Amino acid sequence: MEESLGMQPSHPLANQTVMVTRPGGEDDALTRLLRDLGAEVLAQPVIHISDPPDWRPVDAVLARLPQFEWIVFSSANGVRYFLNRLITIRGDLQQLSSIKLAAIGPATAEELSRHHLHADLVPPEFRAESLAESLAGEASGRRFLLIRASRGREILAEQLTVAGATVEQVVAYTSSDVDQPNPDIAALLAAGRIDWITVTSSSIARSLVALFGEKLRQSKLASISPVTSTTLRDLGYEPAVEAEQYTMPGLVLAMQRRSN
Repeated sequence: MEESLGMQPSHPLANQTVMVTRPGGEDDALTRLLRDLGAEVLAQPVIHISDPPDWRPVDAVLARLPQFEWIVFSSANGVRYFLNRLITIRGDLQQLSSIKLAAIGPATAEELSRHHLHADLVPPEFRAESLAESLAGEASGRRFLLIRASRGREILAEQLTVAGATVEQVVAYTSSDVDQPNPDIAALLAAGRIDWITVTSSSIARSLVALFGEKLRQSKLASISPVTSTTLRDLGYEPAVEAEQYTMPGLVLAMQRRSN
């Protein structure tokens, strides 16, 4: 059944306070969606996104892009950082015209579209395993470039290699942990005045637990996917809800259903 926020009451999250932990703060798409549904949103990013420590590996890949038949993007951040660097170094995106592009999910595909590029493949489930499975039929004998963060799972590279692909990875951006929370938000959390905390990746889950620890038990954790939920459970925290579709609207819908 297709998920729809439009069938819900106009302000189903009124009187709910939600802590959003993604980078982006006030401009985050999840923040805007939650506010549209009546929630009070507190922006407390628990990871930083920044340039890679060294652009030379990216620049070296950009110099030989025609060698690759597929470029695979695992996040919207990867799209932004990689394409912005390509434009800086090469002046335009013409080198991508003969290369197929894969995106892990709709947000990543949407970021490609902002650069007037089309995702040739988006998997039915928005996670690395499904992306690898969807690409497996194209893998044998072909060269893949994976655009990734400074940390993350190796499952995509491993499964494509098993399927017969030649796989190269390049770090296009750095993901690092925030080490000090906003003290006002920390106080609200400790006082039990935050209803929901969104958890939209495993790296966010780990950083969130390191930053707040037992204070998290005062709130409900909303997980975006089974992978993220597993990470939370491994850390000793049970998510209150898990999105059925691994997107921001899917996450909010899960919260709505629990709140009704």
